[in-house]
Amino acid sequence: MTIDTTRVRLPNIILKGARALGRLLLGFETSRQRISAARFLLTPEQFQEELAILGFSGRKFSPEEYSEALGNYLGISIAIHVIPDASYPELSRRLASSGRLAELRYSEELGIAAIIVPGSLPPLVLALTVLHELGHLAAGDHLIEPDEGRRHENSHRGVGETSFATSRVSRGKRLARALPLAEESFREQEANLRASYTLVAGCLGDESPYAHEMYNVL
Repeated sequence: MTIDTTRVRLPNIILKGARALGRLLLGFETSRQRISAARFLLTPEQFQEELAILGFSGRKFSPEEYSEALGNYLGISIAIHVIPDASYPELSRRLASSGRLAELRYSEELGIAAIIVPGSLPPLVLALTVLHELGHLAAGDHLIEPDEGRRHENSHRGVGETSFATSRVSRGKRLARALPLAEESFREQEANLRASYTLVAGCLGDESPYAHEMYNVL
């Protein structure tokens, strides 16, 4: 089963909210300072660089289009399964017990990734949930080496900000330039950021302030 685009495509009324969110994200700033084995959370400007790689900077796009482009770039097949959980209540129970809205499965041997999401989610939540899981793939979280599962509790603090330890990864391609974050809670936080950035960028296209800033050399 492929992604149901009639459920995921965003209604026009969300564009106003996306524009407002885009303005709010202008206030989200982090230092670009490079620290060995540590980094800051993804910024909207850095995300625009990722979009440029996929050919989406300054363009409107849907979650389905983003998924296809990301899969082509990573060299893997990404399948999004929207499950009618009314017919499969065990899926909702399993996700609820895990505290997650969706499930991501990845097979390095087969070169495939599957995102399983319940169809009962409201359209906007469904889109953000799918984009959250795609964010994990973009970050390369699926490439983290097994022995990196231990917690990294010591963060590197900058002036008024905090940088976070990163993990080593196995061989494989990722969209992000930086290494994945070591701490799971921070990976989840960054996946939420990527989902928001993707939603805003896909809705606004060339109206995105960050798309304009990418090509502003002054």
